[in-house]
Amino acid sequence: MKKKLTYLIMAMVVFASCSDDDDVVTPDGGSTEIDVVLNEVKYQGTDWVEIFNKGTEEADISDYWLCLGPGTYVQLSDVTPLSGTTTIPAGGYLVVPYELNDTSGGLGLYSTDQFASADAIVDFVQYGEAGSARENVAVAAGIWAEGEFVPTVGNEDNSIVFDGDGNGAANWAETTTVTPGEENVLTMPNNDVRSIVINEVNYGEGKQIELWNNGTVAVDLAPYWLCLGPGRYVQIENASVISGTTQLAAGEFLVVNWDQLGDSEGLGLYSSNSFASADAIIDFVQWGAAGSARENVAVTAGIWTEGEFVQSVRLPSYSISYDGEGNAASDWSEVINPTFGMGNATPINSTTFSITIKNTINYLNVHTFTTPVGAGSPGPLATNNAQYQISFKAVPGTKFTPVTMMGNSNDWFLAPTDLAGIDLFPGGTALNGIDIADQLSLYDLGTEADGDPATFPTAGENVGPADSNTSVRLVPGRGTGEIYMTAILNYAASGGNEAGTFTLTITAINAPDAGMPTSQNNGFVITPGIVVLHAQSEPLFTLGEVDRGVGLEGIAEDGMPGALYDWFTETGSQGTPLRLSSSLTPFSPALIYAFNTEKDPWFTQGDAAKGASGIEEIAEDGNRMVAYNYLKDFGIPVALPAENGPIGPGGSYTFTIEVPQGQNYKLGFGTMFVKSNDWFISNNNVGLTLFNEDGSAFSGNSISSNTYLYDAGTEEDQPVGFGDNQVMNQGSDNMGPADANTMIRRVSSLDDVQFGKRVINSAPGVTWSGDPRGGYNIIDINIQPQ
Repeated sequence: MKKKLTYLIMAMVVFASCSDDDDVVTPDGGSTEIDVVLNEVKYQGTDWVEIFNKGTEEADISDYWLCLGPGTYVQLSDVTPLSGTTTIPAGGYLVVPYELNDTSGGLGLYSTDQFASADAIVDFVQYGEAGSARENVAVAAGIWAEGEFVPTVGNEDNSIVFDGDGNGAANWAETTTVTPGEENVLTMPNNDVRSIVINEVNYGEGKQIELWNNGTVAVDLAPYWLCLGPGRYVQIENASVISGTTQLAAGEFLVVNWDQLGDSEGLGLYSSNSFASADAIIDFVQWGAAGSARENVAVTAGIWTEGEFVQSVRLPSYSISYDGEGNAASDWSEVINPTFGMGNATPINSTTFSITIKNTINYLNVHTFTTPVGAGSPGPLATNNAQYQISFKAVPGTKFTPVTMMGNSNDWFLAPTDLAGIDLFPGGTALNGIDIADQLSLYDLGTEADGDPATFPTAGENVGPADSNTSVRLVPGRGTGEIYMTAILNYAASGGNEAGTFTLTITAINAPDAGMPTSQNNGFVITPGIVVLHAQSEPLFTLGEVDRGVGLEGIAEDGMPGALYDWFTETGSQGTPLRLSSSLTPFSPALIYAFNTEKDPWFTQGDAAKGASGIEEIAEDGNRMVAYNYLKDFGIPVALPAENGPIGPGGSYTFTIEVPQGQNYKLGFGTMFVKSNDWFISNNNVGLTLFNEDGSAFSGNSISSNTYLYDAGTEEDQPVGFGDNQVMNQGSDNMGPADANTMIRRVSSLDDVQFGKRVINSAPGVTWSGDPRGGYNIIDINIQPQ
């Protein structure tokens, strides 16, 4: 509706005095008061100011000024009018260009350049916000009310106009009918805007489309359509709604699933099913390639440019999102962390995690010695020169812990003085012809009261009263093992594809005197015992702590190693070891990453390694940087540890990684199984848990059960630890013939040629030492949110 503004011409007051700068002197000596007002202002797009002469005589205002504030002013005589002249006839208009702020300002019309003077200001209008520089001057002059302002126009084509009466913001209004140099026409803008746009699309994994009501009124989207081309369309009322409602309020979002979305499409939003009509298409986006079926419709409608398309996303979990302005491919961009159901600029919170990857390789094999040399059944060494003899395989890096009971005690046993165990290869050379008896000490297990021959082993199993001191401790006043025995290690090297063999011969040299009463001070009876091959310290007990309760008591009290042997050799639900590690190997320098795809972006079990992924480099040579850069280029979180270099058993890598919340991020990692040609340890293809189902951060190490040993399929395998093309033996990187099977696959069977356990069959190839299925027992992953 249009409203014409009329003006009330005020009676002119004639003053005898001519001292007022606003007076114009007439030829007969009288004067006429100039009565001019700001009448229309356009401050967006092309800026100009219209001044109206309300008086009955022409008004020369060439000396008048426009002022927005300090330093922002102009004298009208210095401006070239757009229409009219500075001598304005009665009822006439002057339109001058004047640059104004697009959103807010306070414009004053002055008779002089005394801009702080209430006597000089003639008229004033303020828009956008209160408090402009000359508002106080206008208020003092009584031509404006403090704090008032005219709202900012909603369209750059509109102006604000004066209604001819009064001096307040209520006397001004926005109009869509702009009339420079003419009578004002008020056409109220319609602020109700009906507008729906395609706002975000995931066409990879989620197959989701987000529609946004960026207008000002609610819209029923049920009758609208989505179309990808002939025969590929769906009416929104029949679409699968993920969030929101088809009765879409202003500013709200509707997210629907549409499985037909592909990697290269042109998606149109239509108000009807006239898919070839430029009048029916409302919005459009094209990705992957140009030339989709409905591109020409969108081009005709003026909402797309021919040949443009949004570049493909790097990972299928990513979306493309609209920036809210324009109709070009450049108004769309890849989003790593989608914001479906929220504004595209919504901040994504994150959680910082501390991740520890530990090399948990420890127990490598276990052997018992029970039957004396030449005897037909198990028994102790109760006479001098009686012997036990046992052979076992081992490789450099192995620690050796033999344990035997003092049979004429309650719970005393011999074990290495150094609780780290005896190094079988000190300085890299095997112990050969070496008596290690002097490296053994006598310990009290703290499980049975001491000094009672009536409860020595011959009395039966576990018959003595409990010890009042339950901690494991050295027996005071006793020397090392050479007092009681000799324990000579001999070594024979192998042919090259498996470990050499050690032979331990234990000989009694301090048997009890048969003529004296049995006591813990009468010689030393050597009982059946156990040999543990391990990689970490304190394999069986800790000084000052109570017995671990896993079978050492059976040796220390009764000379019976069976329970401890069974504990070491127990198998899990799939028949593989629960505690014995498959091999002795370092881990190469590792990396971790977090991904929000359904499948790990680094590799896929059953596929060949991607050429640029870095799988081959890390699996063959322990070089993680190719993989690091490959994953980093996806834009996902990637981290390297604080530690440098490889880690051996007991060592660990610690990482810090910041991961977005609410995006289904999982953890991935990679490190080389160094004593191989191309094996690596990593997560399963769905990743390790970082967030629980309720969105809270996961903590703990139970997800270690989802870690596996993989063969990268890039190099032919050789026996573990003995291949000349393995990284620790080869002359340079990337040596060795190609694998005939190029698929990345789990190592389901491992031949232990290092310690003679022979073939370990673990169908799933699991690597966590806490896994109830059993497995290779080499790694632990601990996740802790910060």
